[in-house]
Amino acid sequence: MFAKSKSPFSWRIAAPSCVWPETALVNCRRLARTVPEVGLYLLELHACLAYGPEDLPQKPYGLVYHLHLPLDLPWSLGGETAFAVMERLLAMTAHLSPWAYVLHPPTDPARLKDFVAAYTAAGFDPAALLLENTDAVSPAETLALAKANGCGLCLDLGHMLAMGHKLPKDDPELATRARMLHIYSPFGPEGPPKGRSHLHRTLTCLSPEGRDELVWMFNNLSPQTVVLEIFAPMHLVEGLACVEAIASGATPPACGGAA
Repeated sequence: MFAKSKSPFSWRIAAPSCVWPETALVNCRRLARTVPEVGLYLLELHACLAYGPEDLPQKPYGLVYHLHLPLDLPWSLGGETAFAVMERLLAMTAHLSPWAYVLHPPTDPARLKDFVAAYTAAGFDPAALLLENTDAVSPAETLALAKANGCGLCLDLGHMLAMGHKLPKDDPELATRARMLHIYSPFGPEGPPKGRSHLHRTLTCLSPEGRDELVWMFNNLSPQTVVLEIFAPMHLVEGLACVEAIASGATPPACGGAA
């Protein structure tokens, strides 16, 4: 990994806490040399609830943090229950002062409303809850949910490209609510994966259309954080260089490998 340098952009670049097949603690300690922010990816509810002091960073390491909340919340039991069963994760990470909480919203708006109500009642700011577009919920639908619940947005480029979704570019609230971007290529040169909606490939694999969408995001949105959502050390380094190239108007090299 190369040394961290001062960013020429208005946003912070971030990496996920699972770049190496090590604990989040080890990942954060290593990533502190390269990026100013880490997303703590608490993706599996029960496994993350079992974390001990050796699994999560116990000091900041000079990093800013945000959380990605579990993907397997029990939405079928209702939004209030979905919040209650993962609330301990917020207590376990409170010492790191995360500035945002990324959530894959349920498809049922009523359950999301109940989740946000419980989250707010617990003393959290709904504007810091960033709803992410997914395979099942398009950016336009996610924006509508964010407006209805006073939440922010985390726009995921890979989900959008993989599903053929479009950004609601004519809605002025897209720019005001988009506080985070997740960027990566959903496919390599071989095209979509069999049996899966997408992969997390290095940015050099972006199609011309995908690169155009990323350039539009950089030019028209003002996120606080851009997460390079790539889970392999060498491809993260490659992606960091690609971000600088794309943001400055240069064309990155062609796709050179898997991520």
